[in-house]
Amino acid sequence: MTGAMCRAVGVAYFVASWAPWAAALDRDGAIEAAKRQVKGKCDSTTPCTFTVTTAEGKWHVRVDFPKPGRHAIFIIDQGGKVVGRLEGK
Repeated sequence: MTGAMCRAVGVAYFVASWAPWAAALDRDGAIEAAKRQVKGKCDSTTPCTFTVTTAEGKWHVRVDFPKPGRHAIFIIDQGGKVVGRLEGK
């Protein structure tokens, strides 16, 4: 194998191993996923508050609604899919 081929194989391996991390959801993406779930309940006249934490490789987004005491917690995986939901009063 030539030096150029070795470098090409090395670069291909690096890119292939890096790809899943590039697709992983970040904090802002988790908030956007939660916003899609509460569409119509939060807007500029009735704003919601979003608090984000991580646990066990998933995002936990707490949404506090304008009505006191009302909230929901969305558990979102790295692909942006809601895999759990808890609501409180």
